[in-house]
Amino acid sequence: MRLRHIEVFHAVYSCNSISNAARLLNVSQPSVSKVLRHAEDQLGYQLFERVKGKLIPTSEGRQLYQEVSKLYLNLDSIRRLSENLGRMDNGLIRLAVTPALALDIVPRAVASFIEVHPNIRFDIETLHHGEIISSLLEKKIDIGIAFDPSSHPDIAEQFLHKCEFVCLAPEGERLPDKSRISLQDLAGKNFISLNGKGPLGRLLMSQLEGSNIQLNNVANVETYHIAKTLANLGVGCAIVDEITARSNEGETVQVRKMAPALKFNIAALTLQNELAPMVCQQFLGHFSDSLERYLSENGLNV
Repeated sequence: MRLRHIEVFHAVYSCNSISNAARLLNVSQPSVSKVLRHAEDQLGYQLFERVKGKLIPTSEGRQLYQEVSKLYLNLDSIRRLSENLGRMDNGLIRLAVTPALALDIVPRAVASFIEVHPNIRFDIETLHHGEIISSLLEKKIDIGIAFDPSSHPDIAEQFLHKCEFVCLAPEGERLPDKSRISLQDLAGKNFISLNGKGPLGRLLMSQLEGSNIQLNNVANVETYHIAKTLANLGVGCAIVDEITARSNEGETVQVRKMAPALKFNIAALTLQNELAPMVCQQFLGHFSDSLERYLSENGLNV
């Protein structure tokens, strides 16, 4: 099929009629009918059946449309890329980040980026890791930023920074007088655990299970921010990522690094074998620099 055949077929299938397809393509109805007939003659089979004035897709037409739809998704990606290339002052960045990153560091980076590029627009979603992967595959977003993402054959990862877990404890909780504490130091204390749905939750759960240390679990939460808030309210100790620990200044929670250090990566996610728009690549470089400054300037109160 020629590109014109594909364009007309897609329009007719999507619009369910010759007349609607003609209006969509801004051409005459006879022109659409002629191209469609020529496509069917060239293929050697019908794409639609004419039943009482209506066009009903044939089995071959339905199968062909599935592949043509994929082509149109790729064409949309090309269109967005072509619009953004060389237009750093008028681009759109469709970004998804995990909740912990959305609390502080990402808003800071977006604000400073817009300050330099005032006409850049952002479409920002807060999603969990699996949702970020799905949104990338469905091309709803351009880039995702997540903690320790698990590998996926269709997703490319760009390392941004290495971070570590820290322990949070209520203000009045007695902890050893040292900058780093072990899981053994938390034995018998009220503990707020992270569930194993996300990569960090699974990593921490594996560490706890391997330690054979008994903790008094009083709550199980999904987001690190809730764990931090509960610790600040005196419910118990928690182990969270250092990004969450550094966010929302003014809290009285105690912070201790862990020994041995339990580390993880922050990575940017994009579609494999598909170049992200230039404006998105520019933002990732800016975010990486912002993250480096954030981690060096916002020291943990240990």
